[in-house]
Amino acid sequence: MAQAAQKVCKGCAGRGLVTNPARQVQACPVCNGSGQAPQKVYRVFFDYVFPQLVLAGNAVGNTVLQIQFDSDFEWIWIVGSSTGTYTIQINDSSTGRNLSNSPVNNVNFVGTAQLPFPLVEPYLLARSTTITAAITDTSGAGNTIQLVFRGYKLFPQDAPEQGAAGQVFQRQSGD
Repeated sequence: MAQAAQKVCKGCAGRGLVTNPARQVQACPVCNGSGQAPQKVYRVFFDYVFPQLVLAGNAVGNTVLQIQFDSDFEWIWIVGSSTGTYTIQINDSSTGRNLSNSPVNNVNFVGTAQLPFPLVEPYLLARSTTITAAITDTSGAGNTIQLVFRGYKLFPQDAPEQGAAGQVFQRQSGD
């Protein structure tokens, strides 16, 4: 698979450094010191839906979501539905991090379709990342839970058929 060519940042001419008005050298604000032009992306609205989880009263379970290989994902909102209360802890496999220090009550973390819960800052999920939601029923009764990450798939404008890591996908005939 071919790698996409990196473009030189026009702000610093590829050096990664610029001189500010006080004649001090600093990292280029356009490319954050990388020397490469930031890649422009198509933002395509998308919902990632976790497999539905059915728990008996006070049971514990996991539901796993695989981010598709075609693009990175900018996670903006979380919504969900359930037939009872639960706690949730989410783990991002690409970093190995839990996204909270302990399980969070669903009413403090998951919004509804009418009132989605916004993340304070969008969270970037790398393509092919696995997200695990560890869920514990707290209702004492059967509980059917569905979680949805709402946000945007990020496709490079220079090569929309390639994933964000720059590997070009081979098109199948008829695609």
